[in-house]
Amino acid sequence: MAEDLAGTSQEVGPRAVLHDIRYSRYSGSLRPRSSAVASFVASSVRRPLGLRRSAGSKVWPFLLLAVAYLPALAVVAVPLLVPQVTLQPTELISYPNLLATNGVVLLAFVATAIPSMLTRDRRDRVLALYFATAVSWLEYLVGTALAALSLLALIVLGPMLVLFVGSIATADDPGRWIADNIGDLPRIVLAAAVVVVFHTVLGLLVGSLTSRRVFAVGGYLAVVLVAPVVTVLLSTVLSDEWPLALDPASGPIRLAAAIVDGTVSGPGGLAWVVWTAVVVGGSLVVAARYSRGSDA
Repeated sequence: MAEDLAGTSQEVGPRAVLHDIRYSRYSGSLRPRSSAVASFVASSVRRPLGLRRSAGSKVWPFLLLAVAYLPALAVVAVPLLVPQVTLQPTELISYPNLLATNGVVLLAFVATAIPSMLTRDRRDRVLALYFATAVSWLEYLVGTALAALSLLALIVLGPMLVLFVGSIATADDPGRWIADNIGDLPRIVLAAAVVVVFHTVLGLLVGSLTSRRVFAVGGYLAVVLVAPVVTVLLSTVLSDEWPLALDPASGPIRLAAAIVDGTVSGPGGLAWVVWTAVVVGGSLVVAARYSRGSDA
């Protein structure tokens, strides 16, 4: 009986098959190296927005986007839906006020989205795998940075463009309005760039220093929430406004407001020094971290 069972198990068991496997030269078309950067941009944009993921992962990012666009959409809808209202959308809310209104939304979005673009790969220790291929550390960082810039532009630049286009749509003479206000458009783009570049670098800087997402989020929030309290206390004690220029949360917005219409409280020179130090210094630190090509 035992011999019969053994024979049966040998008959039904898997049989090893050897295949003739050889290495061959790839004969397909090669994509340019820029496609690797584009891949990092696409994947890095999808992940924070929860695209191709569960419905629950989309709630938070799209809620922040809705809150960011709500003020601009509201002031554009009022003249369109209520003919008695003759005010332009920019008279209901100015570009600097819109920037300030969306400031909290921006900080919340950066904290939960930007640092994690780097922490996940460091945590999973896949950087060595990336850099062992045709992707260099610089291309990896460029792709990630472009994705971060694109996401933050949705928060900062998008609502201002809605306000600008809505003002054209609600104007009595759209052609005349464009001729009188077209000069605002490059200032809007430049003002948004000041805010977006600053927080992109700051978010990526924090994310490059740790592989734990919770630490990165906490570190960024500590910088943008504690620093304002400290700068306000210094300003109160010294009875001067120059410490406010050191605030990483409101400093870039105040600079952007100055670009849009020239109204900014406090000294702008020191705020530009802080902006330059964070952008240049943070970029150098991130580059130094990743030029080593390690997952540490």
